[in-house]
Amino acid sequence: MSQQGNVALLLQRRDGIRQWLDDEAPYTDSDQRHLEANTPERAYWHHGYQAALTDILQLLTPAEQKSGSGDTSR
Repeated sequence: MSQQGNVALLLQRRDGIRQWLDDEAPYTDSDQRHLEANTPERAYWHHGYQAALTDILQLLTPAEQKSGSGDTSR
């Protein structure tokens, strides 16, 4: 996929999540419990952030560099 296609996909995902938050949890704009130490919200925020980074890394990694598709004979 081209870089332009990757950006379009990321924008689409972001906008979908924004819409879901607006519909289901608008309080998240002001309620910042993920910033409070030792809260489930903080753990879930970090879990979601690492999942997002993993998604982006997979999107940006060329197919030939992904696990199982490269030369492993060396």
